[in-house]
Amino acid sequence: MKQESLMTIPELMDFLQVRRNTIYTLRNLGLPTVKIGRSVRFKADSVIKWLSEMESTNSSASTAIFAKDNSHLL
Repeated sequence: MKQESLMTIPELMDFLQVRRNTIYTLRNLGLPTVKIGRSVRFKADSVIKWLSEMESTNSSASTAIFAKDNSHLL
């Protein structure tokens, strides 16, 4: 079995270069976690994949916003 290290909240804060509150906000938005007893851990691969999915979702939403008919502005 391939061993994948799990990050703690402080380690994830360093990894993403964000504050603790941002980690909690991201968890509420669906950031994948691993619960071990009362501890919360994060797999780097899962975090990167989730952020990539969020990035593509956000860019799709932005494209839809800017795809409106702006011909009246010409």
